[in-house]
Amino acid sequence: MEKKETIFALSTPYGRSAVAVIRLSGPNCLDVAKKLTKKNNFSERKVYLTTFFDDKNLIIDRGLIIFFKTPLSYTGEDMLEIHTHGSTAIINKIFEVLEKFESCRFALPGEFSKRAYTNGKNDLIHYEGLANLISSETEQQRVVASNQTFGQTRNICKEWRELIAENLAILDSAIDFPEEGEDFNLMIVEKNLKKLVQNAKKAIEFSDTCQQAYNGQDIIIFGPPNSGKSSFYNLLCQENKAITSSIKGTTRDKNTAQLEIFGQKAAITDTAGLRKANNSIEKKGVKKTLEILDTSKNFILVLSPDSFSKKNCDFIENTVNKLGDKNLVVIYNKNDLNSFDSGKIRWMNQISNLKKIKSFSISCKVNRSDYKMLINLMKFINKNLLIIDRNLNDNYYFFEKAQINVISSMIYDLEMCIKNIKSIEIASDFLSKTLSSLDTLYGRSDVEDRLEVVFNKFCIGK
Repeated sequence: MEKKETIFALSTPYGRSAVAVIRLSGPNCLDVAKKLTKKNNFSERKVYLTTFFDDKNLIIDRGLIIFFKTPLSYTGEDMLEIHTHGSTAIINKIFEVLEKFESCRFALPGEFSKRAYTNGKNDLIHYEGLANLISSETEQQRVVASNQTFGQTRNICKEWRELIAENLAILDSAIDFPEEGEDFNLMIVEKNLKKLVQNAKKAIEFSDTCQQAYNGQDIIIFGPPNSGKSSFYNLLCQENKAITSSIKGTTRDKNTAQLEIFGQKAAITDTAGLRKANNSIEKKGVKKTLEILDTSKNFILVLSPDSFSKKNCDFIENTVNKLGDKNLVVIYNKNDLNSFDSGKIRWMNQISNLKKIKSFSISCKVNRSDYKMLINLMKFINKNLLIIDRNLNDNYYFFEKAQINVISSMIYDLEMCIKNIKSIEIASDFLSKTLSSLDTLYGRSDVEDRLEVVFNKFCIGK
C-alpha cells in the first residue's frame, strides 16, 4: 500500500500576529518533530518549549510544539501542532522546511476534518455544523450552528434510527415467521411510523426558522416620498449609504446593507417612496418597491408630518392592507418639527390600522449621534421584527439543503411503507430505504458528492 501523505497547514490567519499555529496530520509527524527541534524523545499531549531549526541547522524561531498520537487526536492520526511567532517570514520558512520532508504536502480546504470523518471521529452532521460554526458571525448563527455541531441534531437522528430499526425488525420477523403473523401487531408499527412522519415534517418546517436565524432576515423600509426613509436607513447603518435630499423621489432604486442587531443578522433595504409617480424612472422605482413588498416578511413603514397628504394616505393604506399579517412596525420620523404631534395624529386618524401597529418616534436629523436612542431603536426592531422563536426546539437544527432533501426522501418512503403496511414485504422494503436515507444523513453511505460540498466549506488548516 502507498504510504499516506502527511498534510500541513496554517490554522491561524495568515499575516502579522503574536502567535501562529501550524498543524500537521499523518505518519511523518513524529519524524518532523524530531528533525525540526533536534529532540529525540516526545511524549504525547505534552507541550514543549523548543527551538525550531531549518534543514541547514539554522535557527528559525523559538516556540511550542505538541505531539498527538493516533487515535487520540482531532483527525485520529498522528498530529503535530507548531506554535511560532506570527511573522509571515517565519511561517513561510516553516512551510519551506516542511515541504522538503518526504510525503509531506499542503493540506486542501477541510482536509483535516475530512480525515477525522474518514477515521470515524464524528459523523457528517457534526462536520456540517462545524463548518457553519466556524463561519458564524452573529450570536444567533452561533446558537444554531452550535446545536447542530454538538449533538442535538444527532440525538434526534439516533431516536429516529432506533425506532425505524425496531419496526423494521417486526416487519422482517413477520416475513420470516408467517405462521405466527397474528403475534405481530402491524397497527403498532403503523402508529409508530405515522408519529415519525409527523416529527420529520416538523423538522422540515422548523428548518425554515433555522435558515432565517442563520442566514438573517430581510427588513424592508418603505413609506411615502420625503418621509426620511433614506435618512433612517443611514441612521441604522451609521454611515451615509443612501443619498438624501429634500426633493421628493430621490431614491429610485433599492439599497441594502447587512447589520447585526443584538446578535441577529438582518439585511436592511431602503426603497423608493410610494406614491403615484410623475416620471418613468420614478415609476420603475415604485414598481420595484411593490415587488419587494410582495416577497418579503418584515417591514418598517416610515412616516413624517410633512409627507402627509390624502393621496399618500390612500397609497400607504392600500399597501398596508396588502401586507396582511406580515410583520410591520411604524417609525414616526422628524419629531423635531413643531407639527410632529399633530401630523402623527393625522396619519393615525386617516389610516385607522396604524393605531394597532407598534411604533417608535425619532428624528433622524437630531438623533443621529444619540447612541442611547439608537440602542433603544435596535431593541425595538429586534423585539418586534427579528425575534423568530426564543424557544427554539433543540432537537431540530436541520437547515442544510442536503439534509432537507434526505429527510424529504425519508418521509416519502415512510408514507409508502404505511400505505402498504398490509403487504409486509413491500412495507419492509420501503422501511429499509428509510433506514438507508437516514444513514446517508449521518454520512454512512452514498455520500461522496456530499463530502466534497461539506469539507470544501472549511478553511485550509481545518
